[in-house]
Amino acid sequence: MSQRFYAPQLSKNQSEYQLDAFESKHLVRVLRKKEGDTIELGNGLGDLFFGKILKADPKACQIEIGSFTVEPKPSCSIHLALALLKNNERFEWCLEKATELGVSSITPLIGEHCEKSKFNKERALRTLQSAFKQSLNAYIPILQPELSVLDYAALKRSGKTLMGHCYTEESKTELFFLAKSSSEYHLMIGPEGDFSLAEVKRAQEAGISSFSIGNQRFRAETAAVVAINRILCAQL
Repeated sequence: MSQRFYAPQLSKNQSEYQLDAFESKHLVRVLRKKEGDTIELGNGLGDLFFGKILKADPKACQIEIGSFTVEPKPSCSIHLALALLKNNERFEWCLEKATELGVSSITPLIGEHCEKSKFNKERALRTLQSAFKQSLNAYIPILQPELSVLDYAALKRSGKTLMGHCYTEESKTELFFLAKSSSEYHLMIGPEGDFSLAEVKRAQEAGISSFSIGNQRFRAETAAVVAINRILCAQL
């Protein structure tokens, strides 16, 4: 089974690279890798490297870089705008699954119905890095600064911006059919208490379409994963 390590500062012109303390400890203490062993590294930007351990130091492991390959970007880019959830573990679970599914970026949203206005950014980044390595993807999502729902809705961006909510009186289109008209999507997913009706109205005024993912009632983090997968399936 392939084992990948995260090397965000590694570029194509380098012949050696020093892993940070977190990755070095995992490589030496947990996986018990030794000098001379070969490993795979990724910088999260599409570049994959193959190297050999020169110095198996659990605080600063030194790697000799050999060959590298470049993975093309996915033909469809998905950007997830996810409201902060009451349960940190559920929020981080969603970050993990979104990374595994290959989203391009994640923007934490703060809305009227959010019970939290802050999150642990360091833990969130570690979650993204761990999922990046585990999934063997070549790209890691960009964790964008948090924004209010209204500020996010007002931004001008390329592609299609789509909002998921539970208001039955508002017009919604099945996401699968909305997911065939562009190569770039921005998905807005609300918190446990959904977006407020005022936020939905403001998004509609900004030209943002509302989508449905069926008659089931999903948790917020589940809805995000289902929505991402619905777009990916529509591209097949």
